[in-house]
Amino acid sequence: MFDFSGFASVNLETVIAAIALIGTAVAWLVDRYVLRRKRLVYRVQVDARIGVYPRADQTQRMVDVEVRHQGAVVPDPSIVLLRLDNAGGMDIDPHDMHGKVAFAFPDRKIVGLKVTEAYPQSLGEMLERRLAPANFVDTSKLVLPRIAINRGDHFKFLLVLSGTGTGVSHSGYLAGGSTGGGVYHEPRPRGPGRRTLLFGALSLVLVGALVAFFLVDVLRPPDDCSSGQLRVIGSTAVEPTMRELRTAYAAECTNADIVIAANGSRSGVRALADLGAQDAAQAAQQIAMSDGPAEGAPQLVGTPVAVVVFAVTVNRAADVTALTTTQLRDIYSGKFTNWKQLGGRDLPIRMVSRVGPDSGSRRVFREKVLAGDQELGISSDNCARDDDAVARYHRCEVGTTEELLTRVNEIDGAIGYAELGSARRFAQVSIVTIDQVASDTARVADRSYRFWEVEHAYTYKAPEPKSLTAAFLDYIGSAKARPVLERGGLVPCSDLTTGFCG
Repeated sequence: MFDFSGFASVNLETVIAAIALIGTAVAWLVDRYVLRRKRLVYRVQVDARIGVYPRADQTQRMVDVEVRHQGAVVPDPSIVLLRLDNAGGMDIDPHDMHGKVAFAFPDRKIVGLKVTEAYPQSLGEMLERRLAPANFVDTSKLVLPRIAINRGDHFKFLLVLSGTGTGVSHSGYLAGGSTGGGVYHEPRPRGPGRRTLLFGALSLVLVGALVAFFLVDVLRPPDDCSSGQLRVIGSTAVEPTMRELRTAYAAECTNADIVIAANGSRSGVRALADLGAQDAAQAAQQIAMSDGPAEGAPQLVGTPVAVVVFAVTVNRAADVTALTTTQLRDIYSGKFTNWKQLGGRDLPIRMVSRVGPDSGSRRVFREKVLAGDQELGISSDNCARDDDAVARYHRCEVGTTEELLTRVNEIDGAIGYAELGSARRFAQVSIVTIDQVASDTARVADRSYRFWEVEHAYTYKAPEPKSLTAAFLDYIGSAKARPVLERGGLVPCSDLTTGFCG
């Protein structure tokens, strides 16, 4: 007989230690990436006196160093270089800044301010315009304007101050953060030391190994992988999400050949219906994604998958972050043609729209935002210039969501509409609030945000139970695919109240 008591004891202790370590790591990962808190991080990269201090001999009488501002000598001058980053998992909207986010410099007054670095550049230009001298000169506090700061954006302030004080403190509250109101001080501007990096790397390796041993990958498809060929067509709004789902599924089910070929919601539904009438076997290997329910195709079977959240997008150069439905209707009817009419910069409003009635996002925009009104005619083929020299408005059309967002991202004063998850990937695109409500999945759940639609997956008749079409359709609607849907700005129907998805 063998004595396994010692082995059992060691094994139990190892498991307990592993669970504790994994729990700590998972808690941090959940807080950072799953809860996706809003985090505005600031670092004081420089805080130093300005001056030349020669030795107390004859050279002192030969040196005359002083700092002047507007012709007057600045007593006890110093400089501060302050960097701010959106280091969280979500965009920061203007209405998230409660109580004014501000930075104080005790016993010192601000006499000069410059934005020295910003990503994207248009963000720095906006800050320069908003921070007029009357807002900060001869004060001891820098108040951050209420502006949109997208994920990954950062900027620096170089301040010249007068006074003998030292140090920087912050105040204000940022909605959507955790302890500290979402505004955090990062005291080490030069990054972690070698020991911290080494310890962190070893910890990540250990945690990764333990997680791989004890946990199941959340995106792992079912064990009964189906093989064959499948073509997913339809909505371009959810194309990036469908590609990510395809990659996750095919990584394990290597015999699954899935092609994503988005061509517009109505085009996809119509193509599937036409193919079914000609070749039912080929149609059985296709899924058509549609922004909203399909019409006039009784032979197709639709499955509600998720709510796709749409957003109105504006190029950052316009300096506009909030619009009302009335203002949007006036823009798309041609009443407003310049952003200065809406409190923005002196730039022409250039509408970038989707082509024709086959676009699901165009239909949703017309129904949910324009109250059924049609958009104006085309005045430009390339959006940046007008083909009609006497056009009183500026409007073009493009074929896909990616094209629309690319044009809005590149053209000063451009405006468009697109799926929220895709819009977040473009640095020069600002997602505006509509009637003071942000484009956010939480605002869809409480029905305060109206620009959304239910995404349907259509097949030609009911798919065969063991087919790749059925397996992938089940995977799209499963809890395993939820993280991918959420990253794309979609709300799974299973997360919403009964009747929400129809």
